[in-house]
Order: sequence, then structure tokens, then C-alpha cells
Amino acid sequence: MARRVGPAPAAPLLVVGGYGVVGAQVSRLLRQRHPRLPLVLGGRTPRHARALAASIGASTVTVDVGAEEPLAALPERPAAVLAVVSDPDDHLIVDAMRRGIPIADIHRAAPAGILDITVAAARERPPAPVHLSGSWFAGLGALSAAAAVHELGAAERVDITVLASTDDRVGPDSWGFGERLAWPYYPMHDGRRRPTQPLSDLREVRCPDGVVRAAALIGTLEQSTAPLLLRVPTVRTRLALQSRASLYGLVGLKRSGALRLLARPGLRRVRSALLERPGTGDFAGLTVTASNATRSVSVELLDPSGQAHLSALGAVLAAERVLAPDTAPGISFPEQYAEPAADLDALRRAGVVVRLSGFTRPPGPHPSTTARKDIA
Repeated sequence: MARRVGPAPAAPLLVVGGYGVVGAQVSRLLRQRHPRLPLVLGGRTPRHARALAASIGASTVTVDVGAEEPLAALPERPAAVLAVVSDPDDHLIVDAMRRGIPIADIHRAAPAGILDITVAAARERPPAPVHLSGSWFAGLGALSAAAAVHELGAAERVDITVLASTDDRVGPDSWGFGERLAWPYYPMHDGRRRPTQPLSDLREVRCPDGVVRAAALIGTLEQSTAPLLLRVPTVRTRLALQSRASLYGLVGLKRSGALRLLARPGLRRVRSALLERPGTGDFAGLTVTASNATRSVSVELLDPSGQAHLSALGAVLAAERVLAPDTAPGISFPEQYAEPAADLDALRRAGVVVRLSGFTRPPGPHPSTTARKDIA
């Protein structure tokens, strides 16, 4: 298990995209949890980050993920990189690999992207951690699954329900999954990969706010990783929207073939108008249930601050993983370094409602919680 406690590094943590909708919350949370951690907020327009940087005692730097070597011009080598923006051409993550800089990426979720980075890692043989935290809410779906399976001992299936809202405030990168709704994905069912259409198999499910809503299958990273890392034969993730009409609208677009049509580059503006309209804010949550023949346990997360805040919390935990001195080099995923007590305690401290059902030994505050305040 990775130890997320250690002395504050002399070099900074570089947060690429650390001043966007999610990134700004990531930067503030990092400062709250680690007051002495040196922070650098990077992006293509660092002037937009100056006020935030000044308020949290950070500095800014230009980092363009579109450049061939985004890290080449940094004034100093960072202790680690946290990528809060998408890296569509893999320039940032490959540059970090080549330079031996630990990196956590919260947007690496699509199977093709994971395959590309796996091949790149085989080529580059990175001597530092490459943490891919692209499951829902920047890894919280995977960490919650790990907590439930750990309590159960051995699970036959894990069912995940994501509660989101079309009225929530999200950044443009948070809607990247929308482009994947048009195409099949390959979750594990009874130990085998099976092609599955997103937005299919509508069912009524109980959401973390206690309301029963319609939910449909969606493709997410933890459905590829959790079956192998947690040894669970079946993992299924469903999406429930607070507005039933919004979910059925998506299902209708999928069944009509319109989602596949909207994936065409020439229809980007139309797609944005239909699927990428951020609201002013709403609550969000997650329910994870692990079960076997004799027992089931559940982890429920409900955040009144919404999807961006939950994703920011997942990103902070990912950053702590790559900053830990004993995180192994090479590719890893959240389930491999889950610390259920510490993870859930971090969420509670940040205002997330955490409910555990069926647990015989509810995780309490992790002994390292106080010590982590001394990291930075």
C-alpha cells in the first residue's frame, strides 16, 4: 500500500490546468490539505491564474499541452505533475515519462487512450509513477469500489450508479465522455469482456440522495480496471440524471443514431449546444455496491457542491499518490493504491456526505490524517 505521508518536497507540484472550473478547486483543496506544499499552476494562459495563485501562495507558468515537449521550458523541475486538463496528443504525459517526472492524469478514460499510454510506457520505460485516474469523479468511483470490495473480502459483482445533473457547473473537459456515448464499450461480465452499447438497459435505481431514478449503462474506466485489479467478475456502471427527461433525451439521441452523427468534427458546434451546456451548480453523487452470494455492502457519496468538487477531490487524492515516496514507477490505477479509511475521511472533511451500508468495520479516520498535514 502506498504511504501518502512524507516530507514536503523542495520542488513544486505542477498542476496543469490548475485554474479552470475543476482545476481551481483542485488548487484550493491542495493548499488546504498541504499548507507548505510548493504549488505551480500551469496552462496556456497563466495570467488567468494570477489572482488564484496569489490567494493560495502559488506561482504560475506557461504550459502548452499542444507543444511537442510541454515541460521543456519550465524554470525548475517539478516534484510531480497533476494533469487536470485533457492531453489529446499525449505530449504532456509522454514528456513526463521521458523526464522521469511522476504524473497523475485524471482525463485518461477512453480505452484507446489507455492503450496508447500503455504502448508509450512500454516504449519509454518510465522510471517514475504514471497514475491514470480517469474513472468517474477522477478516480472516486474506483476508490469507492475498492473500499466496498475490501470490506466484503471477495465480490462477485460491483454495481456503480453515478448521479449527475445537466444543471451542474462543469468545465468543457468534463463532457469529453459525451463523445464516447455513440460507440460500444467492453465491460467485464462473468469474467469476460462483452460489447455493450452506452445508454442501454434502462433500470430504476436508488440514488445516493434516496430518490429512485432511471439509469442507463455508460462506459467508464473502472469497468476495465476494477475487474482485474479487484478480481471482480462483473462490474457495471450506470448514469442517472436528476432530470428524467434529460436522460431519456440522451437515450433517444442514441437510439436514433444522432449521437454517432454528432460525433463528426463538422458538427462540433451543434454537439456543444446540445450536450455541453454547463449550468450554475447542482449536487452530485455516487453509489457503489459490492455483492457476493451471501452479502452486499454499499458506499454512497453525496456532494452538495457538485460534480466539479467531487472530481477535484479525486484529483487531489491522485496527486497525493504520485507525491508519495513509495508509489511504484510505471502505470497504476486508483484501485491499486486505495486506502479506504483515509480516502473516505478526506471526502468527509471536504463536506461530502459518506454513507456506508453493510459494513461490519466502518472505516474511521486514518492514523495518517494528522500527519498528512505535515506533508506541506
